[in-house]
Amino acid sequence: MTPPDSPREEDEDLRTAVASDAYTSKIPSDADRSPTVCVVEAVSEAIDTDLTELQPLYDAIDPDALDQLIGPPHRFTGGRIRFRYEGCTVTVDADGWIAVSSGLNDGA
Repeated sequence: MTPPDSPREEDEDLRTAVASDAYTSKIPSDADRSPTVCVVEAVSEAIDTDLTELQPLYDAIDPDALDQLIGPPHRFTGGRIRFRYEGCTVTVDADGWIAVSSGLNDGA
């Protein structure tokens, strides 16, 4: 059992846990945009593609569920969500970091 004051491996900062070539972005805590919009914007930026040219996010993951897990007031407190979208692996952690990696060997 891990003592409460000990850092856990899953608490590792997402930016250090993903491939070095991954694009990272942070969901602002006071964002006036939903977390799913922030995720789509991060993917758009990472693959240098206009937002209007991306497939609907719901083809990859339930956007309402993602918003409920990531956004207030029910934000999850630990772990990561990982899914494939637009040929990339998208990882979102409990701290609001988004990593977009184009690698196929990144664990998704």
